[in-house]
Amino acid sequence: MEKSVPIAAIVSKSRVSVTPQDRLSSVYQQMKKLQLAHIPVTDRDRIVGIISRRDLLHLGFGYQYEGRSDVELGMFDMLQADQVMVRNPPRVTPESTVAEVAELLATKELPALPVVDTGGAVVGTININAIVLFLLK
Repeated sequence: MEKSVPIAAIVSKSRVSVTPQDRLSSVYQQMKKLQLAHIPVTDRDRIVGIISRRDLLHLGFGYQYEGRSDVELGMFDMLQADQVMVRNPPRVTPESTVAEVAELLATKELPALPVVDTGGAVVGTININAIVLFLLK
C-alpha cells in the first residue's frame, strides 16, 4: 500500500539550515537561491523550528513588486528567523511512512516538517504537496 511507503523516496533533500539569529533577508535570499520552499532552523545542530515560503509571504507584499524582487529585504533585515519560524515542529525520519507524515501535517496544520537522520542531522523537508503528488502517481 502506498501509504506505508517510507518518505525517503519523496523527501526534498537539502542539508541547508539557518540559525534563529539569522536575518530574514539572508533566509529569504538563501531560499530563493536554492529554490527551497521550506528551511529548517537549527541551534547547535538541534532543530528548533522551520520557516516556509508561505511564512515569508504573509509578512508583506509578496516576493515581487513591479518586477523588483528586493522590495521586502529592508523589512526582512529588521526580523530574525526565530520571530517567524514555526517553533519546535515534530521531526520525522526518512523511514517515517507517508501515512504517518500526512497525519502529522494534517492534524498539526503545519506547512512542512524537518526530516532528520538517526543522529538528528537535517536530511531535508517534507510537505503535504509532496505527499499528495506522490499519492496521485
